[in-house]
Amino acid sequence: MANVLIIGATSSMGELATKYFLDKTDDNITLMARYTGLLTIDEKRERVFQGDIIDEKILDDAMKGIDVVLVSLDSNESLLIQKIVDAMDKEGVKRLLFLTSMGIYNEIPVTNGASGNLTDEKLLAPYKQVVDLIKDSDLNYTIVRPSWLDDGKDTDNYEVTHDGELPVDDQVARGSVADLIVRLAHNDKMGSHDDLGIGRKAR
Repeated sequence: MANVLIIGATSSMGELATKYFLDKTDDNITLMARYTGLLTIDEKRERVFQGDIIDEKILDDAMKGIDVVLVSLDSNESLLIQKIVDAMDKEGVKRLLFLTSMGIYNEIPVTNGASGNLTDEKLLAPYKQVVDLIKDSDLNYTIVRPSWLDDGKDTDNYEVTHDGELPVDDQVARGSVADLIVRLAHNDKMGSHDDLGIGRKAR
């Protein structure tokens, strides 16, 4: 059993990851988001912290007793991630799972749309800065870069690539990403200090 903190709990992947943790594990889940009014909570296994990451007290309180931190934010500002890293260091939490965007390594071929890569500095450069900050930390991190997300039911049909490589398929089911997150949370050697792309297996 793990104690998992999900930062960005109301994001689409944050909500789905929460469901997977509750359905497939006996983990205890801590949810943190700016607005939590729409969340449905299982009080036996979940607790909620409403607030901004900038608020160090709320973040520190949410981090207490945590084994694994999942970050699924719409905003990828380096200031926010630095706050998370600092709070993890303060509380002695080492395992960080971070969801970011495909394209930060210019790995998307021109045939798939070069504008999806870092050629668009305003769009993806901040994501790369955040990833670099995480990699410079002393945390046991895993970066997860999903392909285009869809609602496919073939959630067990996916492949994982490493070191900025692009998966064969440029789409992946949201459930596949949630499944990978749960696996990573329960194996601190899987994806350790690594950068994982995830897409459907080649047909």
